[in-house]
Amino acid sequence: MIQLTFPSTIAFRWLGCLGIAVGVFCFGVNANAHYLWISVDHEQEPNTGTNIYFEESARPGDGHYLDHFLGKSDVWIRTIEDPAPEPIRAKEVNEGELRWMQVGLPKAEEYSVDSYGKFGVYEYGTTKVLLHYYARNLRVKSHDAMHELGYAEQLNLDLVPHNFGNDYEFTLLWKGKPVPDRMVFIRGADGLRKNVKTDAKGKVKLTRPSNGDLTLRSSVEFATPGKENGEAYELVRHNITLVLPAIKS
Repeated sequence: MIQLTFPSTIAFRWLGCLGIAVGVFCFGVNANAHYLWISVDHEQEPNTGTNIYFEESARPGDGHYLDHFLGKSDVWIRTIEDPAPEPIRAKEVNEGELRWMQVGLPKAEEYSVDSYGKFGVYEYGTTKVLLHYYARNLRVKSHDAMHELGYAEQLNLDLVPHNFGNDYEFTLLWKGKPVPDRMVFIRGADGLRKNVKTDAKGKVKLTRPSNGDLTLRSSVEFATPGKENGEAYELVRHNITLVLPAIKS
């Protein structure tokens, strides 16, 4: 079973990196979980930058399914100074047998890297599903920066964080409206694992961890049949992941 989640969620290409993932579907009999990841490498090494993976873990792989996203996915790097940039397209990176996508590094210390990509129609079991993915990598150091960059209005599906003292609150939004009764999967340092449903206002709450990054994922699904590139589907599923570093009060 493949879960595209911005998570169970994050092992980084280097410690301190951020990763994001999205979705849930099946890729064959022996397939393992795959995710759409965004990570940001700040070390000055070859092939570092803002990386986008679609692999079994948050690191480069053979990129077998990357063609579903290459040249088709949009990426936004938002900063406090530039909160509404134009979308950019990721380039392909090859390193030996490894293959992934990449855009440039953020030029600010606080930023949100947001991405959207449409996988297309995938059949698992007897059901064909049109799959969409939304991934976020939010690195902020303060309450004010989280307030400014927490909401990605260009994404139809979003997980919006707020911090209140020692607590986090996350709101799942579909086209700007709260989504109740949807599962949110939360993972963090020191074995943190929480699976909770959004309340009537689309919110989940969490005591803020003292260290380490948080990874969250969720999804919405609609029984709206249609066709994509001539291929019929019965369901449409949108998946989002959010990775958020620990911040100081």
